[in-house]
Amino acid sequence: MMQLLGLHSPKVLNAISQMRLKNWKNLFFWILLVSTTGNCCCMTVEAAESTNHDLGSISQVLCPTSLQHATLTVQRVRKEWATCDRVALEITQAQPAPAQEPEDTPEENDPPPLESQPSNLPTSPPDSTQQLLNPPDFNRSQRVERLRKLLQHPKQPSESDSDRELGLRVRLRPLEQQPLPPQPVAEFKPIGYLQGRVGYFQTNNIFSSKDDPIEDGLIISGLTLSSAYFPIGAKTYLNGSIDGNIIRYLDQSQYHYNQLRFNLSLYRQLSRRMYGELNFSNQQLFYANNSDRPNTFNAGDRFLNESSVQLSFGRRDPLTSRLVVDSFYELSVNFADPQSRSRIINSFWFSLNYYLQKPLQVGIDYQGNFSDFTQRDREDQFHRLFGHLNYRISDLSSMNVQTGFTLGSSTAQNIDFDGWFFSINYNLELGRF
Repeated sequence: MMQLLGLHSPKVLNAISQMRLKNWKNLFFWILLVSTTGNCCCMTVEAAESTNHDLGSISQVLCPTSLQHATLTVQRVRKEWATCDRVALEITQAQPAPAQEPEDTPEENDPPPLESQPSNLPTSPPDSTQQLLNPPDFNRSQRVERLRKLLQHPKQPSESDSDRELGLRVRLRPLEQQPLPPQPVAEFKPIGYLQGRVGYFQTNNIFSSKDDPIEDGLIISGLTLSSAYFPIGAKTYLNGSIDGNIIRYLDQSQYHYNQLRFNLSLYRQLSRRMYGELNFSNQQLFYANNSDRPNTFNAGDRFLNESSVQLSFGRRDPLTSRLVVDSFYELSVNFADPQSRSRIINSFWFSLNYYLQKPLQVGIDYQGNFSDFTQRDREDQFHRLFGHLNYRISDLSSMNVQTGFTLGSSTAQNIDFDGWFFSINYNLELGRF
């Protein structure tokens, strides 16, 4: 057939071969173009996804291990404030109580009544790297700028890619025998923490007295033994702790006392920026010194046994990369012995925090308490406005400084919360197990 068509001539056969070679070159060109375009698109999508991830990293939730440090620190400072508020052992034992309030008049053999500023107040976080919600991401802007440069300057083809485009074949050399990489060591996950603290608290009305305010200071030292946060659900954790504190007055040494506190908390992550917590706690206060008055109280006598159920909600809202607003609400129902201390407390806390750098944070805080005593006719309202400075010295230690004013009133005629205060606290993690 080829002979009949005259295709057996060398010129015709040469033309057919050149046509086939041209078709194969065109096919190879289109395959190379499609694969190169796909690689560029994939690189752009990956970079865009990485940018979105960095932009959204500020609102991510802490892992359970970081969450453990977070709640420990928040609870610790809240307990320190609760201890400072409990210090108001009123000096009305040495002075007659007002005639219009016979229920506040102590018996001869009873310990002094515990008339204090509202307790269990939340306080500004001493270190927001330990907060329940993530701190601002200081490196976010740098990562975003790096990704922008990556998008503006696409990856240049390497020498091996150029070789493939030229159709060159590269002979692969056999790999030399490499030693196996070392097996990763299993990360130690502690189940408990031991923390120590020492602090100083100064105010011009240590006993919240209206008639005779006394300026004095407290030295507070203690230990906290806390368990790790045990997950009992996807976003639910259980934690327990035991606190022991030694509280000493600078001048009113007859009122030295010790504190023992047990706490069990159930934590629930509600969203990326909000959490809820249910606490069951019991605290007991004991006198440290014998009374100068006969037949009153001795060292070791317990003068308060209080159990409480607390439901709280916290939230963090970032305004900028370094400025955040923290808010907190707590409802506390307290059952006390003596029963005159039983009450229901509504607490609010708002804090504007600015991160100067990773270990240093400053802020302005407002705290408000509204207490309704259930066993007697008394209501208190208490407000605290102050500034704070939190500094993380190392991974194991931190320092917290606070100073400001307190305002408030009470239906009890001999109680006044107005005054100023200053506090400084040092916290140290002693060990993990």
